[in-house]
Amino acid sequence: MADISPESLWDMAEGLRSSSERPLIHCIMNYVAAADCANIVLAAGAKPVMADCAEETAEIAARASAVVLNMGTFSPERGNAMINAAKAAESKHIPVILDPVGLSASVMRKNWFERMMNELKISAVKGNLHEIRAAAGIEESDERLVRAVAERYGCAVMLTGSSDFIADESGRAWRIDNGTEILSAVTGTGCMTGALAGAFAAYSGNAAAGCAAAVALMDICGEIAAEKTSGTGSFRVRLFDLISQIKRGEYLGRIRIREL
Repeated sequence: MADISPESLWDMAEGLRSSSERPLIHCIMNYVAAADCANIVLAAGAKPVMADCAEETAEIAARASAVVLNMGTFSPERGNAMINAAKAAESKHIPVILDPVGLSASVMRKNWFERMMNELKISAVKGNLHEIRAAAGIEESDERLVRAVAERYGCAVMLTGSSDFIADESGRAWRIDNGTEILSAVTGTGCMTGALAGAFAAYSGNAAAGCAAAVALMDICGEIAAEKTSGTGSFRVRLFDLISQIKRGEYLGRIRIREL
């Protein structure tokens, strides 16, 4: 059962950052956000590999500690690479995080998403309101929505927005009320959150806890960065600094999480 509390989430953030064993996170990431996702995984204390060639993704995923699949710049070739990686991950009991970016944008994306959810063992689905509604096929919101998707697919779910909601496969749900609007003004912050979810799932061994640790760290660091920067460029730099440098008092003094 997931231990999701302010102290446990901080322990994950600090533990991963200070660990001598840096878990390898295999990200098949959209090319718009790939570099930032690699850098934020490094800042959090893990190691990224961004291989997306279908001929090698199974081999690389089998050596990783988690796999993150991002559908942002999607193609059938990338879909095959994702399936190969996820099947290898399942054989090694490695968590797989799926970020169905732009899920409602095309029939192709929806068909590939359904295929992956049906054929693969996905540990967590992460998305915004439109994406998670498309995954659920219903117009619910908040905890009702994440619980519906968790029940439908038997995995953890993370819904990001002005408040963030996480559910695990048992139906437990949590709400996090941190963050800043500036996060949505910087390309790739949602993708970075998905990459961090992979890192923390690998470290903690629990996908729901990994999702909560990822979004809480991004939100809190975003809040602090927004207070000390004057624009989106300096905000982005400060955000990366804080991911690797935030202190216990800053983190625990801000985090607003509760179980629903």
